[in-house]
Amino acid sequence: MRGVTIFVFLILGLGIFAQNTDEKLAAQFYEDEEYDKAESIYKKLYRENSSSIYIYENYLNTLIKLKDQKGAEKLVEKHIKKYPDRLISKIDLGHVYLQFDEKDKADKYFKNLFGKYVNDKNSVVMLAQGLQRRQLFGRATSLYEMASQKQGVLAFYPQLMAGYRRDSENEKLVDVGLEVVKKDPSTVDYVLRSFDRVYEEEETSTYLQRQTLLYAQKNSNTQVFDEMLLEIFIQLKKYKSALRQVIALNKRNNLEGGRVLGMAKLGLDNKKYDIAISAYNYVIELGEGSKNLLVAEEGLINALYLKTTSGVKTEKEEIASLIEKIKLFVDENGKDYRTANSLYRLAELQIFYNNNVGAGINILEGIINTPRIQSSFLADSKLLLGDAYLMQNNIWDAKLMYGQVDKQFKEDAKGQEAKFKNAKLSYYTGDFEWAKSQLDILKTATSQLISNNALELALLIQDNTGLDSTDEAMKEYALADFYLYQNNISKCTEILNLLPFKYSNHSLSDEIFFLKARVKEKQGDYTEANKLYTSIYTKYSDDILADNALYRSAMITLQVLGDKETAQSLFEKLVLDYNSSLFVVDARKIYYGLKEGKSEELDIEEAFFKGLNFRG
Repeated sequence: MRGVTIFVFLILGLGIFAQNTDEKLAAQFYEDEEYDKAESIYKKLYRENSSSIYIYENYLNTLIKLKDQKGAEKLVEKHIKKYPDRLISKIDLGHVYLQFDEKDKADKYFKNLFGKYVNDKNSVVMLAQGLQRRQLFGRATSLYEMASQKQGVLAFYPQLMAGYRRDSENEKLVDVGLEVVKKDPSTVDYVLRSFDRVYEEEETSTYLQRQTLLYAQKNSNTQVFDEMLLEIFIQLKKYKSALRQVIALNKRNNLEGGRVLGMAKLGLDNKKYDIAISAYNYVIELGEGSKNLLVAEEGLINALYLKTTSGVKTEKEEIASLIEKIKLFVDENGKDYRTANSLYRLAELQIFYNNNVGAGINILEGIINTPRIQSSFLADSKLLLGDAYLMQNNIWDAKLMYGQVDKQFKEDAKGQEAKFKNAKLSYYTGDFEWAKSQLDILKTATSQLISNNALELALLIQDNTGLDSTDEAMKEYALADFYLYQNNISKCTEILNLLPFKYSNHSLSDEIFFLKARVKEKQGDYTEANKLYTSIYTKYSDDILADNALYRSAMITLQVLGDKETAQSLFEKLVLDYNSSLFVVDARKIYYGLKEGKSEELDIEEAFFKGLNFRG
């Protein structure tokens, strides 16, 4: 008996081995396009094991390759009859018709097939999967459309919307999405995420706005469409419309301006200062009883500060007006942690725009001694106070402020900023060796800005020291740089004018031109500054400041002189000739923005000040 059992297993094993061998051989013939040989083997294999999806699929594909329409149809019909529960296989007959260009026949077949199963959810999903397996995505979407008409839009909306997204049928996507939200408001987040492609084209985004507004008007008993409209405006960066919408929602729900404050922050984050100002003013106008009044007043001051100081040129009248506004706000609310942010802005205005460093120092010293100030904000205040001390030549107190922040935030970006400021202070005072040691540490700083600034200053020191025993030329240049930082233009210019005569063979020529250009920019003489920058990148094209000068020239040409065509060519030159420059990312972005006529979408105002920090 045992011998018979072994014999049976041996025979079965040999059969399986033979089948596997035939499968491999048939697959090889198919791959080598010897379809006649493959067909004869697959015919035998299918007869022996028709339940194998792998064998059936390969057999069908082989018949199609042989252009044997009758054979392919016969195989599918036989397979459907043998396995009637395999709904996916029913798709294959229509697939065969299409393979042989019988579209009308396929259309009729699919219509009848869909009609049989359109009322059963599971069958619809199975058939759709079969269609997608045959790359018939449009027909799968049509099936879901038919089924949705029978079973309701909520039955298949994820599949239906996915199909419309794939086929870029954006108007249908909008229509279904809005109807889904109408039936089930909890789907709103899913639907809004599905609309991402709609925003890409002006025509379809306009359609989305129009249809959503219609739904909002027709379904006034719910505000889900009003919320959708708000999100749509935000996605399209239509901040004025978004602000109007959020104010309407605020009024409708008798809120106290909390969401309007959120809109103000969004305006600030996107540098849409007028939007933020309007939002804060709305909350302020809600009156004394509003719990958000103080927050809105401080927010308004911050927005006004950012708007006033963000441009290339600042107007003295606007600065004076803002200073008085802040003083009035502080007088009304007192000097404490609640008004500290506005006091900080007042200090910045006094130090950098009103030429009253002493007043700024008094304000900052008051902030530092104020109870309940957050540690991060306290660090910012100390850094600014250190800058102000440095402007008044109070070296040791400046070092003290920077050192305190460095020690408290050693592994943080604030600590790295403090370390950089201390290193630059040492550079100003001629202690190049210590400055360089600190800058070498900061080259790997987590903050890209600090890392870049440290690298540039280290290169400046490295390239211009060690050429003589005393480094006197570099010390005088650093002192001129320090005078510029302190806004002492006359002493800065005096040193720069004498340097070429005192050290005629020194390598500082391009640096002197660059510092002179910075002086001209600080004086508002951008035309002369541009000439100096042009001299640097043309005469000293291989020196370390050539790319800086080219970037500055391009930004002045674009932002101040308004010559977009010339600016575009300068940015292109920077990208091509200085592709390892720290400015190349911004230059490339602005270049393509100008080339494609989309410069209004770029944050050029922020880019304008890169590589030129008058505040040290």
